[in-house]
Amino acid sequence: MHFGLHLKKKEIISAEQLVAAVETQLKTLTRIGQLALEECIMSPREVFDVLRAQSESPNERFGELAIEMGVMTRDQLMRLLIIQADRRRTIAEILVAQGVLSEQQVASEMGEYRRMLDKRRMGNVAPSKIAPPRWRRSRTPRMEFVSAV
Repeated sequence: MHFGLHLKKKEIISAEQLVAAVETQLKTLTRIGQLALEECIMSPREVFDVLRAQSESPNERFGELAIEMGVMTRDQLMRLLIIQADRRRTIAEILVAQGVLSEQQVASEMGEYRRMLDKRRMGNVAPSKIAPPRWRRSRTPRMEFVSAV
């Protein structure tokens, strides 16, 4: 579960506030064409050509069109998507900026959210069928090679 859904489930924020925060998050994403320019993957002319092609096929994503047109590789697109994700504002930051939550509320709820995730992960961990648990392993001392020089 994502943090925003956690807040909604606990009724700390409303569905409308969550939707508004997600819309803000999407609106503020750096566009792939802009990132391609910043990273010198595409020229301004190539970005313009892809945007023109995209206007004729509005359901096509910029990166996929750029790959089809041969002006970007899939690896380059993956790199740009990683950069885009790294720059994305978090829902928590947006909710604070919108005045929906205080930084203290976010810190408190984030701590609770992380504990809940950790608890879930620990509950989903199955014992290994390959390696025995550490506490069952033999405590035989290891032999060390000693040189007689």
